[in-house]
Amino acid sequence: MSGFWPDDVQCGVAFTFDLDAETMWLERAEVIGESPVMLSEGAYGPKTGIPRILNLLERLGVDATFFLPGKIIENYTDVSREIVHAGHEIGYHSYLHKTAASVEEERQEIQQCKKIMKDLLGVVPRGYRAPGFEVLPGGLDVVAEEGFAYSTNFMDCDHPYVHRLNEGRSLVELPVDWIFDDSAHFFFTFHEPSRGPISTPARVLEMWKAEFDGIYDEGGCMILTIHPQISGRISRVRMLGELIQYMQSRPKVMIAPAGELASAVRIKCGQ
Repeated sequence: MSGFWPDDVQCGVAFTFDLDAETMWLERAEVIGESPVMLSEGAYGPKTGIPRILNLLERLGVDATFFLPGKIIENYTDVSREIVHAGHEIGYHSYLHKTAASVEEERQEIQQCKKIMKDLLGVVPRGYRAPGFEVLPGGLDVVAEEGFAYSTNFMDCDHPYVHRLNEGRSLVELPVDWIFDDSAHFFFTFHEPSRGPISTPARVLEMWKAEFDGIYDEGGCMILTIHPQISGRISRVRMLGELIQYMQSRPKVMIAPAGELASAVRIKCGQ
């Protein structure tokens, strides 16, 4: 068995959903002006994508992690509460999906969003995901000081590891990669910076299955980053269902919220 997991686990998988909604387009709007149609692309996530995704996860018995910007929790409080009530983990993802200008600004934003999460959802986030995975130099020390248990931002491994930080603090890292991010395959826009072309669900499914097979053989972890405003489309939700069932057909695969994977790593590492 892998050295990163309990003895009855071969590899770890987390389906993580970044519900950026309109914040994904607001930075573009600063340049081109707010467009109701452009912003509706983001609104598709909480309005249409989330119900489909929650239904899929319930049907297949999968608990996931949802990283929510603070502004989205404020704007879509009922939707955010539905995610919590369905038993999924809530993680930190900034306030407006923008990288902080400094570590002190990062600290203030973390504290602001933690209060929003506690007041509106009754949760305390354990997981930290930076907008666009852009972690500031020295930022992880602030993240650890603010009580987070894990980060899922770095792209240097196919297995989890532990960041050793100042004053004896540590964070579990659950590595990501653009290959596991649906925006790299499906996100299209005419607005600058433009993105495209659009891949087919079949092509992405083939790619993700192949990566999973290798990660399974090596005993690593696969952290998928999925945006409901992108992958809430019918064909893509169905593709996610096929992928989940493929993973579930293999023995000793731990499909769990990112926080549970991080806890398993800490126990295995004696943290």
